[in-house]
Amino acid sequence: MKTVVYLDILLVTNFIAGYFLLRAAGWLAGAACPALRALAGAAVAAASTLILLAPPLPALPGLAYKLASAALVTLAAFGWHGPRPFLRAGAWFFALNLGLAGLALLGLQRGGMNGVRVHNLTVYVDLSPVTLVLSVLAVYLAVRLVLLLFGPPADQEPWQLELALAGSTVRAQAYYDTGFFLRDPVGGRQTLLISWPGVERQLPEAVNGFLRAYFSGQNPLPPEGLALRLVPCSGAAGSAVLPGLTARTARLTGQGRALLAREVTAVFTPQPLLDGRFQALFGREFLMDETERRSEICT
Repeated sequence: MKTVVYLDILLVTNFIAGYFLLRAAGWLAGAACPALRALAGAAVAAASTLILLAPPLPALPGLAYKLASAALVTLAAFGWHGPRPFLRAGAWFFALNLGLAGLALLGLQRGGMNGVRVHNLTVYVDLSPVTLVLSVLAVYLAVRLVLLLFGPPADQEPWQLELALAGSTVRAQAYYDTGFFLRDPVGGRQTLLISWPGVERQLPEAVNGFLRAYFSGQNPLPPEGLALRLVPCSGAAGSAVLPGLTARTARLTGQGRALLAREVTAVFTPQPLLDGRFQALFGREFLMDETERRSEICT
């Protein structure tokens, strides 16, 4: 029995499915997948389904095609930041696709399995586009619910931070935390949270004197030439207003890439971070370009 494949419906539905599954995979993997990159990955995912129209392939070439197309989708959506982040993002995308396939097969259970065809290791399910899109949204919303209840994952691999502050270069190990939501309330600058005890020996005495007085309950003036930001912060230990000082540059190196930001707000805390294993925390806004960052601030 021949199966009629409508090309426009095939591409559009797989494009929509790829977009939402890639965004969900990015959240689960703790990897940056901005909208434009997710659209590019979704386009590659949709195009890869055209293998349904090709003549039957032997098993090994078919498997090679599936692996290559999966790698291209992951690369388009997440970029290359080293083998481990790449494989982690790809694994989550694969797992979510399996979840979607399970939902689709569940939808066919009452009517039998006559709507399922396998060709060149690609599964074609004879579902209406509306049912397929609703199944994708169900997987997407399930991921959002899990993250809402249990919090997003965080990347354990350290980044090396070089911070130019008050004429000194502060070097520290930084931790990329996807649940990091500390923001500069005045200028909307990119923000770092820094453990003062972890970097105290590298700071000029003027900065240490200011922080010492601030954390002892006084109201000192910031060192000359440094703008002060008072940044509200909430955490497991409670809420506080922490002092933020303007750093000329912040350079982060890790996972095969280097990030450079200018005019960064360095927020100091008197507490150690992650049991003292790291001296700084930063969030996903450092992984965005300027357009993406401003768009996220506005929304």
